[in-house]
Amino acid sequence: MTTGSSGVPRVGVDLVLISRAEELARPECGPVLSRMLNPAEISACTRQGRLDPSAVAGFLAVKEAVFKLFHQRDRPVPWQSMRVDGGAGRWPVVHLDGAAAALAGAAGLSPEISVSLAHDGAYAVAVAASIAQ
Repeated sequence: MTTGSSGVPRVGVDLVLISRAEELARPECGPVLSRMLNPAEISACTRQGRLDPSAVAGFLAVKEAVFKLFHQRDRPVPWQSMRVDGGAGRWPVVHLDGAAAALAGAAGLSPEISVSLAHDGAYAVAVAASIAQ
């Protein structure tokens, strides 16, 4: 990523165990997953009527990687104000609003966030990058 004369690149990365996402999707965990993913994201993670733990892990990794761009340690992740558009075979695109947009603005981040997502074995890993002004 080139920075030009005014910006500094900022990168966030996160790794999620697919088995952890599988646990979050179990009915006995209650509404935990619905606090982290919005209905459209849950739908994008659904394959043949069932949640795909690999897809869930990917969406969670993307949101955590984006949150790390904000450099906010003492704040909760604003799960519902980060929206990931993506699904099987589609490149993830991140949209921020509400609390997430405010945190990005306070961090001086460009509104454009690039994301890369990969799965290997038991893990999903996501990298998010933006420019801090």
